[in-house]
Amino acid sequence: MYKVYLVDDDVYVRKGIKTLIDWETYGFSICGEADNGEDALADIKQLQPELILTDIRMPVLDGLDLIKCTKESLTYSPYFIVISGYTDFKYAQRALRYGVKDFILKPVDQEEIHQTLDRVANAIQKDSESRHIQDKIEVMTEVKKILFDESCNKNKNYHHPFFSGETYTFVKAEFNSMDIDYQSCFTAIEKELLTLKGQEHYVWFEDNVNCFGLVINNHFLKANNLTFRQFLTQQYNIYTTQLNLDINLYSGNTVDGIESISMSYKAAKKCVQFKYLFNKQIITNEMIEDKDVYFIDLDQSYYDDMLEFIEENNQKKIEEQLVKMIETCQEMNFAKDAFRTVINRLNHKILKSIKEVDGNEQEISTLKEMLEWEEFSLTLDQLTDLWLQFIKEATMLLANLNQNNMKGTIYQIKKYIHSHFDQPITLKSIANKFYMNPVYMGQLFKKTYGIYFKDYILSVRMDEAKKLLRKTDLKVYEVAEKVGFTNPDYFVTQFEKNVGTTPSQYRKKLMEQIS
Repeated sequence: MYKVYLVDDDVYVRKGIKTLIDWETYGFSICGEADNGEDALADIKQLQPELILTDIRMPVLDGLDLIKCTKESLTYSPYFIVISGYTDFKYAQRALRYGVKDFILKPVDQEEIHQTLDRVANAIQKDSESRHIQDKIEVMTEVKKILFDESCNKNKNYHHPFFSGETYTFVKAEFNSMDIDYQSCFTAIEKELLTLKGQEHYVWFEDNVNCFGLVINNHFLKANNLTFRQFLTQQYNIYTTQLNLDINLYSGNTVDGIESISMSYKAAKKCVQFKYLFNKQIITNEMIEDKDVYFIDLDQSYYDDMLEFIEENNQKKIEEQLVKMIETCQEMNFAKDAFRTVINRLNHKILKSIKEVDGNEQEISTLKEMLEWEEFSLTLDQLTDLWLQFIKEATMLLANLNQNNMKGTIYQIKKYIHSHFDQPITLKSIANKFYMNPVYMGQLFKKTYGIYFKDYILSVRMDEAKKLLRKTDLKVYEVAEKVGFTNPDYFVTQFEKNVGTTPSQYRKKLMEQIS
């Protein structure tokens, strides 16, 4: 009910207004009355009514001065209805300057004032909703400053009830899908939150393209008679069963004071990194306190094996290798971001293979989704299905390209060189292996890679030799043997010719730089 305050120096007018008008029907209740503006002003400051009905002609402080003082002294703006006689309309222009929009003539007509009350009630409701939205925006803005900007003023005096809590907890909600109306999800969850008590004690906002943040304080939990764990479980069950949302919830630790909420936010973000390691869709800070995730990569052999199976168009082996890669990531406690590195690295290699045989990767129907998957939240099952579909499509595309394009064979030859450079390789032996004419193969190799076959083998061997000299303490003759040279002296000669220094000098120079 909206509160109404009556001001009129005629007691019978006040009594008549109180009994004549059906206040409750229009959502109002009378909270007080006065016969002069001065007494009314004191009561209004204390009672803070939404609507004030006032006469203009009154002793001590007249109606217009009351309106002026109220506007100047209060932090909010109540609605005014001026009740006046015919001769008082010379004051109308002044009243309009104070924002008064409703005048009722004496004697008061019941139908007229009911119509006015209906209009005012709607206006107050709209203003209330607008103020509520504005308050939420202001609180959300302040909370975000504390969450993301640790240099913000943490000694600021906040007046909103949200900041009166003793403890605070951050919760991150993540929707799992690439095809979802996030705004509808946001609205559905916000509607559900509005059914709970303590509305002024939580903040709900968009945290990312597919994520939302929720900050609650202890007053919110107390108002709903819930522990934090009960609240989290209750909300998850509602979101998944009633709202039919595929969602993950991550909660940070509960902290003392709003100024420490950034710690809870960081803890919730850390929980996200465990997404593909836990078979749960609620991950709390307590669940990961004694656990670690690693931001590392898989061994090169995993990628090499997968590319080999792709080149062989071995669908069964591809599926097995994908499962093996994912399971290894889990066994090694890969962070969610580390999974992303593995996926993107393999995809890059696949797309590079397609480019090298003049293929058009746009022919892969899942290319767009695979390139954009990081922008969305997916469960491990959703991600695995998408990834496998992408790899299978890319495999079929490569198979068709290699079948119809001789460059596919040249690409295979290049890969063969990289895996067999430590063995005797000649143009003729390779041509025989790949059933090609040696002269044609040499020409095609030069045309494709811009370098002669013999020079390419030498460059691969030199690169590997430099790597061994940098990373091992092998003797020069041992390095020569490992990169395919049977004659160490010839190796030294070629190394000096290509690198500009002998192998020993190359290693010595590196050691000097390090020291």
